[in-house]
Amino acid sequence: MRAVYKAGAVAVWSAVLVATSTGGATASHEEVFVSAAELASKVHSASHQAVYEIPSLTGRQVLMIRRDETGDAEVHTQLDDTIIIERGTARFRVGGTITGNHEIGPTEWRGGTMTGWREYTLSAGDLLLIPAGVPHQAIVTSGTVLYLTIKTQHASR
Repeated sequence: MRAVYKAGAVAVWSAVLVATSTGGATASHEEVFVSAAELASKVHSASHQAVYEIPSLTGRQVLMIRRDETGDAEVHTQLDDTIIIERGTARFRVGGTITGNHEIGPTEWRGGTMTGWREYTLSAGDLLLIPAGVPHQAIVTSGTVLYLTIKTQHASR
């Protein structure tokens, strides 16, 4: 399954931020609030690429990612990625095959060369769903892109 959706950033942020954070975030046993300002502050000061992992509930991982340059190709064998662009524009290559990559951890592979991919240009408010096992790569051609990635366990159909 592949899909790209345009969504209102405010609605998306309020619907998907089920995570835990430190300092400024308020949490109970069922929900967590992390302000946009707090998320942005975690990634603005680093150079080239910053990843802020928001501690989350079992079975999901929530990352706020800032990229100033193209990332490595990657594939996860057990996690689906939901990518929501907050600011900037990037192209994402998705699908096809990947060769020459290397395992960086259990079920996680990086690097290599992708062939036969489809390309999507995403900007603020766009959403891209990438199922587990599908190679993908963020391509940054200019400026900075800031996006939220929500990783969830792949559910068999």
